[in-house]
Amino acid sequence: MNAFDRLPPDLQTALRRLGIETPTPVQQAALPPLLQGKDVLATAQTGTGKTFAFLLPLIVRLRQAADKTALILSPTRELAQQTQDALISLLADPKEMPSALIIGGDNIHKQYADLRRKPRLVIGTPGRVLDHIGRKSLSLKNTAFFVLDEADRMLDMGFIPDVRKIGSALPAPRQTLLFSATLPREIEALCAGFMTDPVRVQIGSVTRPVDLVLQQFVRLSTRDKLPQLVHELNTRKGSVLVFVKSRHGAERLAKQLKLYGCKVAALHGDLRQSRRRQVMEQFRLGDVPALVATDVAARGIDVADISCVINYDLPQCPEDYIHRIGRTGRAGGTGTALSFVAEDTDKWKDICRVCRLGKLTELTKTDRPLPKPKFMPDAPRKKEKTPRPKETAGKEMPEISRPVLTEEKRKNAVSSLAKNTLQTSAPERKKKGMELPKNKSKKSLSSAPAVSSVGETALRAGFRVVHAGGKKKGSSSVLSREGTGKPHGKKHGGKTGKRQAAFSKFFKRKKH
Repeated sequence: MNAFDRLPPDLQTALRRLGIETPTPVQQAALPPLLQGKDVLATAQTGTGKTFAFLLPLIVRLRQAADKTALILSPTRELAQQTQDALISLLADPKEMPSALIIGGDNIHKQYADLRRKPRLVIGTPGRVLDHIGRKSLSLKNTAFFVLDEADRMLDMGFIPDVRKIGSALPAPRQTLLFSATLPREIEALCAGFMTDPVRVQIGSVTRPVDLVLQQFVRLSTRDKLPQLVHELNTRKGSVLVFVKSRHGAERLAKQLKLYGCKVAALHGDLRQSRRRQVMEQFRLGDVPALVATDVAARGIDVADISCVINYDLPQCPEDYIHRIGRTGRAGGTGTALSFVAEDTDKWKDICRVCRLGKLTELTKTDRPLPKPKFMPDAPRKKEKTPRPKETAGKEMPEISRPVLTEEKRKNAVSSLAKNTLQTSAPERKKKGMELPKNKSKKSLSSAPAVSSVGETALRAGFRVVHAGGKKKGSSSVLSREGTGKPHGKKHGGKTGKRQAAFSKFFKRKKH
């Protein structure tokens, strides 16, 4: 019996609209127990339709329980986004079953707005979901359905502690659905704490890739990897997904390929969520035929027409090899997987042993050298140093001669000081420290050729007044040598330093 016959007519119509007539083995085995409300632990190879296997019964069960909600956890942002897209494609009216996408790197204010609308399905990554639970913007008190998608990948990415915290916040009883491509022992222990008498669904081998993928490898040196990759991208048709081991390596390899005319883009965890969506959309539409990605894309890319997967760097974990090459040959299609085996032959042997790889085809490395770069990278600009004039280069600057204080200049300066003092009001003179000498009237001061004050004494000694302070404590005149413009003495307001020595020397000379 076709498992799709158990579904409502509108969901069957949606599946036919998507071109899906016959259920995959995992869908055929998982739909009946899920529709009955049982917990299900399903393992199947990548690309066998696990997303629809849990979305279809979830929609039916949520329609039966109008006051209940569902929570779906995915290890990567891309996989969570694709799950929401698959949900929308199954519904004739998305408003019938509103959903909220809760992932890191996305606009949190938009997520607040989506959660305030009380969605029936919440799809997200563990870290951001736990963050909203802590902010009390997400309530799980009505959650009756809990889905763990790609649970083994959550183990690899270190999400299991977060998953346990989220699971402890869920009410009981609930229906738990766990789907994975592999089943490590840690995931089995997690299932024992989350699930109640689960129905075990196992389709195919969890340690072998799908049989419709042609597996190839080529032995070469590290320096020959780039020429071989350029040759493969220029000769193979269709979309190509290239896997590297690090984020920095993805950016560097993408820049190198662009220099040789290859149209590529990089996808890794350091990109902003908006940029990751843009890159995925360009790759899905074929605008960018080649994508260089890290393992973050091994579980997050669901593009139906990827013709080839190239392991530029072999995966660190042998199980990741299955998920990488599972990006091609999806949903009954065919594809090719090519691995570059350089100095890491031991790692390749472990992959062959753990994944029990069957027939492998060894290719001969290309003898074609790298073509001439079509684009030259911009050279970094160097700061130009301003050369010194030839006439002054290597020569010492001449000393600036100090102007001589003549008797005429002294009289003019003293008269100007006296005039300014007379034209200033008494309060301002007091404020600026321009007090008249004692026992001197304005009339005598105006007719006198000189002022018997500190200013006159300083002028006679070759100083000029720069600033005059008031009678407040710690303030006094600040003097400088004529023509220098710099204060003289270490302490401006005290009676010590070079200024005191200069005055003492002057008065001694005058006395003799």
